[in-house]
Amino acid sequence: MDGFTEVELALREWARRFLRTSSIHTVSPVVISERILELHNRFNDEVASQYSTINVDDHTLDVICLFSDGELIGQIGGPTPNEDDAVYIPCLNINDYWKIVESIAFDLIAAGYPGCIGCGGSDASEPWDESASRTRISNQNV
Repeated sequence: MDGFTEVELALREWARRFLRTSSIHTVSPVVISERILELHNRFNDEVASQYSTINVDDHTLDVICLFSDGELIGQIGGPTPNEDDAVYIPCLNINDYWKIVESIAFDLIAAGYPGCIGCGGSDASEPWDESASRTRISNQNV
């Protein structure tokens, strides 16, 4: 879709889930937790009609977890989660991937996501198939 790699598509889905979730809980290393909070505050400032709340917890593992209503909905790094519908992006450096998520989210915020039509990209209009995504990513060098 639109020339994105499988990993980029998964990162785009992760960013969209972050932005359209009304009550977010994240767990990540402290340096990334600070950036997550900055991104969340920017979103609430710029897209007030989609206001959301956030709970940010820190840990020392090399993984970023995104939760909604206590359910894992996205994970960058770390071992493959048991949750079949959580967007999972395996990686060796979560800092590099977080920078990509931030860039995607900033672009989406500037476009008015999630309150806009078509601004999430053509991949946003299709249902997310996490099983297929994991298979395609595992067939690439991450």
